Amino acid sequence: MDPLPSAFLLVRLGRRGCRSKLPDRAPDDLYETDFIMRPPKSAVKHDLFLAILSRYPLIFPVTQKPVVRNYCNCLHCPVEESPGKGLAMNPVRMAMIGGGPGSFMGPVHRRAASLDGLVRLVAGAFSPDEARNRRTAEETDVPATRSSTDAIALLDREAALPEDERAELVSIVAPNHVHAEVAAAALKRGFALFCEKPLARDIAEARLVVELAASQPERVAMAYTYQGYPMVHEARALIAAGAIGDLRRVSASYTQGWLAERAEQQGNAQAAWRTDPTRSGASGCFGDIGVHAQTMIEFLSGEPIAEVMADIQAAVPGRRLDDDGGVLLRMAGGARGALVASQVCAGEQNRFEVALFGSKGSLRWAQEQPSQIILTDAAGRATTISANPAMMTDPAARAALRLPGGHPEGYIEALANLYRAFAWRLRGIGECPFPLPGIDRGLSSLAFVEAVLESSRTRGWIAVKS
Repeated sequence: MDPLPSAFLLVRLGRRGCRSKLPDRAPDDLYETDFIMRPPKSAVKHDLFLAILSRYPLIFPVTQKPVVRNYCNCLHCPVEESPGKGLAMNPVRMAMIGGGPGSFMGPVHRRAASLDGLVRLVAGAFSPDEARNRRTAEETDVPATRSSTDAIALLDREAALPEDERAELVSIVAPNHVHAEVAAAALKRGFALFCEKPLARDIAEARLVVELAASQPERVAMAYTYQGYPMVHEARALIAAGAIGDLRRVSASYTQGWLAERAEQQGNAQAAWRTDPTRSGASGCFGDIGVHAQTMIEFLSGEPIAEVMADIQAAVPGRRLDDDGGVLLRMAGGARGALVASQVCAGEQNRFEVALFGSKGSLRWAQEQPSQIILTDAAGRATTISANPAMMTDPAARAALRLPGGHPEGYIEALANLYRAFAWRLRGIGECPFPLPGIDRGLSSLAFVEAVLESSRTRGWIAVKS
């Protein structure tokens, strides 16, 4: 990082609230989220202070009461003109669709969205069942007047509220068959959209959402949570910088064991809808976790999967959707690869691993050890790069860190990084340093699943639609 002008001091917030002065020059291993710039007392230096905030967007305070980056709390800035003013004191108001009792993603999203204090849940249609919806509303302090069993009715009511009171962001965490209808309704009514994948059950169902989002793509984000991990961005930057040379082979494996038996017949609500084609869509396993492997390959390599040769199956007798399979890949740049996705590997929890091999070496990342990447050179010498600012080179990866090296961060923090980035964008404070998955990513996954299904049916290579 470039040195900061000597006119400004960095201060660290101590455990007991005390502040200790640091050198005027920022150290190379500066951990941005530990520091805040003290506003100048002189009005003459104020413009320069604002310029510094703009130049170093990653410097923001960490306190018990979350405060956003780039917030100038000084006497020289009118309140309405303070950069970042409003987000800390006026977080983005969110309505949640789905996420009632028994939901997996609902509680995860609520925890992630609230982690930085930049998003606040104000309304919800958590369940079509009255009692279950009321229970979640009470647990999340959502007033009865702002909860409903009908998602569209809720959006209508929210849209009718005063502008400074109604929800601004709609988060969809319901089963797949709800996504397209609610997403389209949200965009029509002027809400921003944060949607769990998939965007829809298929490309045809997604068309209206895509049309509505065409004029406002910056107001749509997709919850590909693994893209929020800091080390994923560090890995992407290393590959783009040529750390492994020319890409030759990609490999991804995502294996779980929770559907090794007929859980859908044993009272498991998650299994029930995920194995039901009317609610899940045409694919089970590949639509659920296979797209995460596809997304990771494309994100890290920087190029799309061009063609697939798939062999997928329903390994558990009687199951209506695929729960296991493998795919051979041809990348747009000529590299070859393989992708395995299975939810019937008894004993597995959530083993998601990806490896990319080039002319100079290889890189590996595993979701169950998300704070490390393994970089290996052509001679076999392996280097472990950990989630430590001193070891990392990518500004986006460092920006996504919340703790010093050696303090593990996980799934909630990864999703929270996406919410934080979206909140910054919606409030107009500035773009997050790392890219958010958007409408194009949602479409890409639907096209990939469509090609996998067709390839497995025809037993041939199928091009993935761009």
